[in-house]
Amino acid sequence: MTLALRSNDIVLPWNSIVVPPAPRGIEGWFTFDTDVSRFNRNHVAGKAAAAIIGTPEAFPGYGRFKGLSNYIQTDIEETDEQTLIVVGRAVSPIPSGASAGGDANTPFYVGNYQGQSVTPGVSGGSFGTSMYHVSPDGLTGIASRNNGSNVATSAAVSLTGEVPTDWSIRVLRTKSGVPTELRNVTKGIVKLGTSSNARVLTGTKFRIGSGTTGFAGLVDISFVGIFSAYHTDAELASNLVPVRNRMTRLGIMV
Repeated sequence: MTLALRSNDIVLPWNSIVVPPAPRGIEGWFTFDTDVSRFNRNHVAGKAAAAIIGTPEAFPGYGRFKGLSNYIQTDIEETDEQTLIVVGRAVSPIPSGASAGGDANTPFYVGNYQGQSVTPGVSGGSFGTSMYHVSPDGLTGIASRNNGSNVATSAAVSLTGEVPTDWSIRVLRTKSGVPTELRNVTKGIVKLGTSSNARVLTGTKFRIGSGTTGFAGLVDISFVGIFSAYHTDAELASNLVPVRNRMTRLGIMV
């Protein structure tokens, strides 16, 4: 038996169906703490559970994942419009000179990096929509776009002023016709991309805690929200209320 609850303050049982204040386009609402066997639970009504790959670790307020080996594989496909929300942190500082394509030291939050284009007219490799760390003081977001010649480009956005090992709410918003936005809500910093070209979609499905290649670092994650919509500022703010309330109950201030 499950419960469908809409509330900013109630302490939810682990098997609840969640209806956030702004549910437009909701595809995934995942919470991680205490029990690994529950990590695959998608709290969205009618949406498929994820698969637990390898052996992630459970802690009182979060899960610990290792890229390429211990992660969550969802059944969620990429769309033109995306809003990704994650509460997490890198386990270790990111060394200078980390590979832009990921290496043993770089942690991956959420995304479908990388695979093959499924956008008509654009063939070959594509980079997906993702958030991860490759910089000692920054966050990187990718949301693939057409480079104008029917070739997928990563269209990466780099947000500096970060401390990767700090707990933070991190958000990526993207769609065709609008530059990708990357923000650390906790620290109040925002960066816009430079391209508003048409998006290029990637055939791989979203993973939590790992990309499909490169990123093999450790990452702590407590919450992930995946939406097939570009949320307005008001929608984003309203959905962050229950997220913050949960984190406060867990003793993690974001």
